This record gives sequence, C-alpha cells and structure tokens, in this order.
Amino acid sequence: MLVGLAAAAGTARAGGATQLGTGAGFDPAAIYQVPIGSAPTEGPADAPITIVDWSDYRCAYCNAVRDTLDRLDRLYPGQIRWVHRALPIDDDDLVGLEAARAAAAQGKFRQMHARLYELHGKVDRADVELIARELGLDMIRFRGDLDAGAARTQLATDLADARTLGVVGTPMFFIDGRPVFGNQPLRVFSDVVDEELARARSLAAGHPRDLYEAEVAGGEPTANAPDDKSAEPPRLDLRAVYRVGLGLPNQSIGPADALVTIVEWSDFECPFCAQEAPVLAHLRAKFAGDLRIVYRHYPVLFHPDSMIAAEAGAAAADQGKFWAFHDQVFANFGKLSRADLEAYAKAAGLDLPRFRAALDDRRFHDAVVAEGAAAEALGVTGTPTLFVNGQPVVGAANEAVLDRIIQAHLDHGKDAVAHGVPRAEIYPVIMSLAQGEDRADPSGVPEVSHLELRSEERARAVAAACRRGDSARARDLAKRLEGDAKKRASAVCAGEGIDLP
Repeated sequence: MLVGLAAAAGTARAGGATQLGTGAGFDPAAIYQVPIGSAPTEGPADAPITIVDWSDYRCAYCNAVRDTLDRLDRLYPGQIRWVHRALPIDDDDLVGLEAARAAAAQGKFRQMHARLYELHGKVDRADVELIARELGLDMIRFRGDLDAGAARTQLATDLADARTLGVVGTPMFFIDGRPVFGNQPLRVFSDVVDEELARARSLAAGHPRDLYEAEVAGGEPTANAPDDKSAEPPRLDLRAVYRVGLGLPNQSIGPADALVTIVEWSDFECPFCAQEAPVLAHLRAKFAGDLRIVYRHYPVLFHPDSMIAAEAGAAAADQGKFWAFHDQVFANFGKLSRADLEAYAKAAGLDLPRFRAALDDRRFHDAVVAEGAAAEALGVTGTPTLFVNGQPVVGAANEAVLDRIIQAHLDHGKDAVAHGVPRAEIYPVIMSLAQGEDRADPSGVPEVSHLELRSEERARAVAAACRRGDSARARDLAKRLEGDAKKRASAVCAGEGIDLP
C-alpha cells in the first residue's frame, strides 16, 4: 500500500483545494524544480508551456477545475503539454489512478482520463472496467494490471516527488515551474501562461537541448513560502479600457465606422441579459448611425440550456440571421428546448436543414467555448457585461445610465474626428491603447491600418478561424505564419479537417 499524505494529516477542504497535509506553501511568482517523472502526458512534447498537475479523480476540486482547464487548452491551442501526476486523497482506494495508468499502457490514457472525471469522484472497479470495455481495451491485460498493482511504482514516484516539493493538496499545478494551487479562475491560469510564453520564447532563442529543463533549471527545490496563495485575478477596473474584439462573424449590428462600439458578453438563459435586451434595442434606435453593438457568447455553466442556445445563435449568425434569432430568443425568454430553438430559427428565416445539421454536429461548440473563455481570461465573471469603447459596465444597466455613458464616448469620438481621425479608425485607435488581450481571436480586434498582428496572435487567429470552419480566412491569415507558430496552427487546423498552405 502507498503511504500518502492523507493518512498522516487527514483530509480537509480549503481555498478551492483538497488539503492533504500541512507545511510551507509556494510563492506564485517563483519557479520550482518540478520533475515530470514517467507520468502520462498530453499535447506536443516540444510545447513551450508544460503544466504538471498533481490530482486525484476522487478530489472534488480536481473535478471542478476540469472545465477551466479545457477552456485554457482551447485558448492556447498546440502550446500546452499536460503532465498528469497522482496524489491520492485516500491511500486505500487507488482504482481510478491505477486504471488511468493501465489504460496508458495500452495507448488510451487521454480517453480514460476524460471518462474517469465524468464519474465526478465516484470511482469503483466496476466503473473502470465498464469504461475500459467501451474504450476497446484488452480486458485480460487491463484486469491483470489492476490485480497485480502494475502502476504502484509509478504512483509511489508521484507521491515521493510531491513530498519532496512540498505539495500537500490537490489539485496542484506548475506552469513551467510556476505554482497555481486549487480550483482557480481561468484568469489566474491564463495570466501565468502569458508570462511563461514570453519567458519560453526568450529561452528558446538559446536553443536549449530540452526547453522544459531550461525553464525550471535553477528553480526552488521545495515549497518555501508562508502559505499557498496563487495570485487572485483583479476584478475589472471600471475606469480602465480593455482590448476587446468583435467576436464571431455576423454578430454585430450598426455601422463599421461607428464612433461608439458596445461589446456585450451575454447568455441566452440569463434573466438579467433578457432585462438588458430592450435597453440595447433602445440604444440602437437612439444612436443609430453612431453606435455598433456586438454580441458575444458567455454561456454560464450552471444554466443547462445556455450552451446549445449559444451554438444555435452562432448557427444563425452563420446564415446572416443572428439578430433576428437573438430577438426571438429574448422575446420568448426561458424557452430554450430544441423545438423552441428550431421555431425561432424558422421565424428568423433560416435554412432549417442547415441549422439542424449545425446543432447535431456541434459545429460551433468550440467557437462558443472560446468566446466564453476569452471573457473569463479578460476578467468577466458574469452576464451581462458590456464594454463601451472598451470600458466595462458590469450587470444590467438602465437606459438613463447607458445614455449618459454613450453620449460621453460619442462626444469624445466627434472631437477626435474634428481633429483629423477618420471615423473608421476611432475604435482601432482606442484598442491600440487598451489593456489586456482578446484570447479568442486577436484578429477580431480592429487594428489601426498600419499595424500587423504579432506571430502568436496570428497563430491564435488562424486556430479561431479553423474552429468555426472558416477555411478561407484561416488560409489567408496563415500565409504570413512561419516556424513554430505555423506548426502549432497547422496541427490545430488539421484536427478540424483544414489543411493550411
């Protein structure tokens, strides 16, 4: 039997993590010498970002963070290698961890890993054998590995390395050696990844034999801080201006040279978004000619129908009928069954067979997930959240409040035009001076005419185009890609059935 941390210290839950012991913590700004061992991995072996995680399928917080990690992976396609290490919360129940290693021995770790988390912590021998059969594993070999404890040596190594480092809870992540503890918001992960990508590019210029080893070389050997305190992301600064793009195609209304642009992250199942819809309609009428409104999807996880409704909205946009569909949804708020969505599509004048096929194939699922992930990475925590020329307005605001805000921005815009700035350049100029990043599709942020996308931004934009099936745009953007950025974008697009030039 493994002798784990839980046996000595008991199990407690605190700070979005299952605490298995006590001890020093990790400094979120420091680099630690984190070994990979022989743990299963996912993603490119030469990825600039390596995330080593210690977790257990029975850990509630490990389960809770899965959606965040999935969104993180979508924001940085082809740039993350995941290394999965085990830290059992119960030494007497290792069946899930052993099943994952037994599946890895047959080349099916990724599939088993995903299925085990679908059990939401309730893992037993019967469950893992059922999953193994469904995955087509050699059952004699699989059962033999479980019975013989074939993975115990690997699991013991994972535990020993965790002890050496000072890991005392799950989930625990190290991003190129930088610690992130517990079920943190996406913004925490993405901020660290952005910083580490810059460091990785600098180190890669020296052509190290092993990039990851170079990234953690000279790091701290063990926990050395008073407590684990991953940096909490700052809330949106209501006085700041953020860099936000125009989202998916055909989901904006109003002139392209509008002096004021409202980007709204919204959810078709959110009652406050429904409350805001007529306010935005009022603004469209009052400021017509000077106002552009952009709808971006942020389907909230605890709203059961919001994801399929968002995908339906993207499918309507693909046929150029988004706003007619949008108005139908909010006019009939709360009714989001498949039959309801099809009725709205029919009323909006969509080609129904094409619409149904898009929903059946989940064609726009990845694009919608990336939209929500971009909102979270920026610091959006709820719906509706509006950005008026990049300045956030959080929650449902009434007509009087938004009238004043828009008029102020409109006055600034008119003044800029009077001083020689072309109308079409107003929003691009504002964005050129804004903070943050649009991680869903950087090419969706209007640029001042003489500026070019950076290589990493262009690669992300190519991946975004492939996710929504826009092969023509993907290939056009990819023409100026080269090196590792092109390699990563090509791999993502190949997974979507699109070959880049």
